[in-house]
Amino acid sequence: MIRFRIFFALIITITTTFILTEKIQAQNDDNSQSLITSEELLNQVCDFLKSKESFGVEMDITYDNLLNSGSKVQYSGYQSVVVKKPSFLQSNYIGDQGNRNFYYDGKTFTLFSPDFNVFSTQNAPSTLDELVNDIEEQYGFTVPMSNLFINNPCSVLLKATEKPLFIGSNLVNRKETDHLLIVTDDWDGQLWVSQDDPPLILKAIITYKNLPNSPQYTVLFSNWNFEPSITNETFKFTPNKDTTQIEMLPPSE
Repeated sequence: MIRFRIFFALIITITTTFILTEKIQAQNDDNSQSLITSEELLNQVCDFLKSKESFGVEMDITYDNLLNSGSKVQYSGYQSVVVKKPSFLQSNYIGDQGNRNFYYDGKTFTLFSPDFNVFSTQNAPSTLDELVNDIEEQYGFTVPMSNLFINNPCSVLLKATEKPLFIGSNLVNRKETDHLLIVTDDWDGQLWVSQDDPPLILKAIITYKNLPNSPQYTVLFSNWNFEPSITNETFKFTPNKDTTQIEMLPPSE
C-alpha cells in the first residue's frame, strides 16, 4: 500500500510538472501565440471583472470550523449577489449557521436577518471599495467574497509573495479549467478559471495556513450574468410591518 501511494504521488508530480513546463515555455514559442502565462491569465480574469459595471453571480460555499475539541467540521451556504459599481450591492445568504440579506445603495447599508425578522440600517461610505474596507473593522462582519465586487477585484492578490503557479488543466463540475495557486504569507489561494472566453473564476479555495488545522474556505461560482435586469430599488431594503429594527453594535461592545 505504501509503495502504491508513493507511485500515485509520483504520477501527480510528474504530470503536473510536465503541464506547467509546457504552459510556461509556450509563451516563447512563435507557433503558440494563443498560450499565455499564469500571470497573464490572472490579469485577464481581473481585468474582465474590473471592466464590468454590473453583474450577478451565485456561489455555493463550504468552510471549515474548528471545535473546542480541536476537531474540524465543515459548514455550507449558498449566496446570490448582484453588483452595480461603484455604489450598489445586494447579497442573499442562506447557510448552516444562519441566513442574512445585505443591501447597500451608496448611502446606507442594511443587514436583515430573516431568521429573527430583524434588521439594522447604518450610514455607509459612497463606494463599494470603502464599504468593504470599513464594515469588518466597524461592525465585525463581512460580505463573503466581497473583494471580487470592488473596483479592483484582485487587489487582495497584491499580498502574493510569488507569481501565480499554474497547477494544471483540472476539472470543476466535469469541465476543464486552468488551475492556479497563489501563495501569500498568511494564506494560499487556489483559483479554477474557465477555459472559455472570457475567462471566469469557477472555483476558489482559500487555505488559512497559519491558523490551527489550516481551515479552508471553498466557493463554487455559477450563473455569472453580466447583463442583469436590475434597478436601484434592488439595493434598497423595505421592511414589512412585522419587521423590527435593532441597533448594530461595534464588535467590541
